[in-house]
Amino acid sequence: MKMRAKYLGTAIVFLWVSALCRAQQVPVTHARALDKSAVTLPQSKQGKPLILLISFSHKGEKECDRWNQRLKPAYMHESKVDYYELADFEGVPSFVMSFILHGMRREIPRDEHSHFVPFYSGEAEWKKLVAYSSPEDAYLVVADAAGHVLWQGHGPLSDSKYSELQAVVTKQVSKP
Repeated sequence: MKMRAKYLGTAIVFLWVSALCRAQQVPVTHARALDKSAVTLPQSKQGKPLILLISFSHKGEKECDRWNQRLKPAYMHESKVDYYELADFEGVPSFVMSFILHGMRREIPRDEHSHFVPFYSGEAEWKKLVAYSSPEDAYLVVADAAGHVLWQGHGPLSDSKYSELQAVVTKQVSKP
């Protein structure tokens, strides 16, 4: 009887967390990728799940790089998934931003430019969505085509977090 109650409690918590994630929505964001292409999130017209890797400061770049090295081979050129790395630059003066963008275009490989999206507004909404807690963290979001959050995580790359992300993406991609 105790085991049954334990599993029931676990199932209730899982359903509650799933419902909470489902209620969250990716903020509507209009931005330009490093290749200057227009990016609008979410992209429900495309019908693809969305994987977003988000950094809110230069301090978070190290963790984002680790995640990106794991995610890029699997999702960068996957036609059934939209994968973007987002970087928050809200409040950075435009004269400084032009130098930063120039450096990023040199540093980031050209074939990744369309997947790297700096954003300059909406920081509060993004931080609320990911339950922002540390500038050193990488933040990840998996959303359906309409922008409903299906999974999120933050912090250092781990096999368990990566497996959770993959399971959610695989389920979305296999939907008819």
